[in-house]
Amino acid sequence: MTVLNNNAMSTWDVRRIIRLAGALTPEDVADISQVLEALPGMSSSLQVEAGSTQITVVYDASRLDYTVVVTALEEAGFAVAKDWWNGLKARVYQFSDANARDNAKAPPPACCNKPPK
Repeated sequence: MTVLNNNAMSTWDVRRIIRLAGALTPEDVADISQVLEALPGMSSSLQVEAGSTQITVVYDASRLDYTVVVTALEEAGFAVAKDWWNGLKARVYQFSDANARDNAKAPPPACCNKPPK
């Protein structure tokens, strides 16, 4: 099992549970850790367990999104489960990540106790 620094989350960090098509071997754990930690915006919080079919990742949604994480996994040879539930979660995760990225780029709002100029 690999768990790295699971308690430091910033404003735009999101936690995503990704279900894989097959169970992970001990060699797969090291490979997945290496692939995901190379992505820009990926937090050091990563939970991968041998024998499990899911991984838990934490990343900065203002810099990285769900489709990039899934694409990196699939290019490394780890297929993501393709059922209706995981498809729904993927669409919700992608929508949420797009909103976080848009909000991170937005200008700061006006202060409520100062009139506009």
